[in-house]
Amino acid sequence: MERLRRVSDKPLFQKRKQSFNTLVSLLLLLFSFPLTSFAGSVQLPQTGQTTSYATGDDGDIQAGVPWPSPRFTDNGDSTVSDNLTGLMWTQDGNAPGPALCSPAITKTWQGALDYVACLNANSFLGYTDWHLPNVNELESLINAGQSNSATWLNTQGFSNVQSDAYWSATSSAYCTSCAWLVGMWGGGMVNVGKFDNASFYVWPIRSGQSGVAQLWETGQTTCYDSGGNVISCTGTGQDGEIMAGVAWPDPRFTVSGDCVTDNLTGLMWTKNANLPETSKTWQQAIDYANELSRCGYTDWRLPNRKELHSLTDFSRYNP
Repeated sequence: MERLRRVSDKPLFQKRKQSFNTLVSLLLLLFSFPLTSFAGSVQLPQTGQTTSYATGDDGDIQAGVPWPSPRFTDNGDSTVSDNLTGLMWTQDGNAPGPALCSPAITKTWQGALDYVACLNANSFLGYTDWHLPNVNELESLINAGQSNSATWLNTQGFSNVQSDAYWSATSSAYCTSCAWLVGMWGGGMVNVGKFDNASFYVWPIRSGQSGVAQLWETGQTTCYDSGGNVISCTGTGQDGEIMAGVAWPDPRFTVSGDCVTDNLTGLMWTKNANLPETSKTWQQAIDYANELSRCGYTDWRLPNRKELHSLTDFSRYNP
């Protein structure tokens, strides 16, 4: 896969981000369209988008749990709690911590995990249960209504949130020597090699707090070293060890005729994930979904980014 250089090599990452955006556009056409929610283990939050560009788009529908006001609370101890998800983040978005933990610098993926372990060993801010966020937890900070989520977060009680990529604790099942990054400017997600010269930002969190819209497990249960080899999860701090979030129900999905209900989110999807049998433009996809009638329902729509993202099983090569 294409190797990324240091963080300051913005053009290369921007190029990768553009490729990822193209992939997202294709996924919007390949996946099916959810309608009214039924009972589920979690309730997905809104994306933050409030501007509508077409009838039936995310800004028009605004599906999901509304964000609380205020969204974030400054705890007065160099931490900030997200009242939507219940996660607690360090107030400083650029790897704060004691000097022996090498704070305020970008790190390799293993360096990011080691840094969080150092925070716990030194009871940073009085806590010993920090972890590197998984890809779902990082993505939860993205505000789809803002052109740059990092800039927005720096007005919400945080400081030093970087308009660049942050490591997650989630390895890529497609390339186990790679891990998932989230870009804090536009919210793009991409997997990048864990090699020594790949250095990105780190933002530790604590979980287990109360929120109005709980996050869910990524599906990852295996841990890997930087070379992609399977290792014991004990003490790694990786997603496969922490498994933060609501556990998936069993069965995860229930099939009924031409439709499938996700028992985790309560969303119903068409069983055929390429129902139009042809690719469409974004506007054509919205129009198609708005006019669809399946399984006795006529309130189908195109999914927002969080709804699409909820289908991903990060333990699998091809979700």
